[in-house]
Amino acid sequence: MQRFGEKRAHHVQMTTRQRGVGATRRIFGWIALLATALTLSACGFQLRGASEYAFHRLYISGGGQMAVDISRYIRYGSKGTVVVTDPKDADARLELIGTTSSRIAVSLDANGQAREYEMRSAFTFQLVTPDGRPLIPLTTIRLVRNLPYSDNETTARDTEAALLNRDMQKDAVDQIIRRMEAVKSMPEAKHEE
Repeated sequence: MQRFGEKRAHHVQMTTRQRGVGATRRIFGWIALLATALTLSACGFQLRGASEYAFHRLYISGGGQMAVDISRYIRYGSKGTVVVTDPKDADARLELIGTTSSRIAVSLDANGQAREYEMRSAFTFQLVTPDGRPLIPLTTIRLVRNLPYSDNETTARDTEAALLNRDMQKDAVDQIIRRMEAVKSMPEAKHEE
């Protein structure tokens, strides 16, 4: 009978150890979740509510993919503002005037080959009333990212360059959205005399 008791005690001990491992995993899981939340809040990330704009109908001209991104953001993330397809129907016009991109070598190896590039993008836009009065005057957003370079990893470098360009474009879209949110009122319409 003593052997049965010993086996039972051993079984209870394993179960307790298994519980300890499970509890340890849960604790580490919560610590990882907390660390992630703190990291995101430290870098400025926050969940955004629905945006409110001083205008209710926006027309977007130019911009290609940027125009698509801004239109999508307004469609799904605003309170009552819509993107219209005819400038005559708009309360405001967002004019995406131009985008420029360049890549400059910022460090060289002993042979004079580039080891790192600096990628620069500039996005120029303005927000105006239907009669052309500025709500946001002509503005250029300038962004910079660093791109390490290796002759052995050209495919990875090209993919990373494309990702950095897309990241800069998303950053510019976010900045344009924030600036449009900062417009608190629309000027009164000019009366025809």
